[in-house]
Amino acid sequence: MDWRDEGFVLSARAHGETSAILELFTREQGRYLGLVHGGAGRRMRSVLQPGNKLVAHWRARLSEHLGTFHVELVKPLAGLLMDNPLALLALSAASATTSIVPEREAHPALYDGYEVLLETMLDENVWPAVFVRWELGLLSELGFGLDLTRCAATGAPRSPISRRCSIFREPRCARAWRGWWHAAKSRASRC
Repeated sequence: MDWRDEGFVLSARAHGETSAILELFTREQGRYLGLVHGGAGRRMRSVLQPGNKLVAHWRARLSEHLGTFHVELVKPLAGLLMDNPLALLALSAASATTSIVPEREAHPALYDGYEVLLETMLDENVWPAVFVRWELGLLSELGFGLDLTRCAATGAPRSPISRRCSIFREPRCARAWRGWWHAAKSRASRC
């Protein structure tokens, strides 16, 4: 069993003395883990940084096995974000939240959004809004889409500039959101 695809590094952790376990997010294969021989070495450590875009070739005897990756760097986005601590923090948060996507399930729309998010992180005026939109898309892709056009408690339509129904100002709305969150968590724990 093998495949070849482009993807973004979500995380890499040492395994043994010289290898690393790579968590990669690809368009066609979804979130995949695999062993990179020599991944803990000097040459590969900079390639396996979260946010870098790679071409990966995954191979295993059976599809259920961990498998091994052979990777090549396509775009070093992590290195470009090193001077901006807020963008680096957002990259870390995006990589961590993408890790909640089920393993080995393709999510092409989420992948495209993640790619746009990482490319806009170079522009510090644009990426915060794109980050929030991407998080909403992530929740929607996982089945927890939020309807932010209406008040959660009253059902009244909200405009972006309306302050009448704010989670922080109206206790009824805060209770409704808290109830929604607890219901969503209990649904997720049953799966």
